Amino acid sequence: MKLLSTKSKKFLRLCVSEDGTFIIVDNTFDIVQEQSEDNYLNFLKHLQSGKACFLIYDVCYETKNSLTKEDLVFIQWCPEDAPAKQKIQYTTTKNLLKEKLEGIKADLQLNSLDDINRSILAEKLGNDVIKIEGVAV
Repeated sequence: MKLLSTKSKKFLRLCVSEDGTFIIVDNTFDIVQEQSEDNYLNFLKHLQSGKACFLIYDVCYETKNSLTKEDLVFIQWCPEDAPAKQKIQYTTTKNLLKEKLEGIKADLQLNSLDDINRSILAEKLGNDVIKIEGVAV
């Protein structure tokens, strides 16, 4: 994520191209980190209803040993109201994309905002996680 530019990114949204042949950076939103008190809530507001995508989230968390870490989390967002063809396309593309990515600590499959909260993300990152983006789990 830090290789994308000189500015650090918190997350990157990827989508399948119109013709279905490429995975591209979704240019429909600004990937530069927005100023936010809570980067987790900022991340969640970029999950669009009715549109599937892949996200790579550079999550910051704290462990019981007071260690602060940053790791990449791969997320497949496939909302229930997305078109059926799009859901199938993203499901079949997921493993191909994951094989190409390095440094992914955890991955999540999300179909609604009810599928994710800080506790679920903390479980995926490890048993000793006590804070996600500076907020207690």
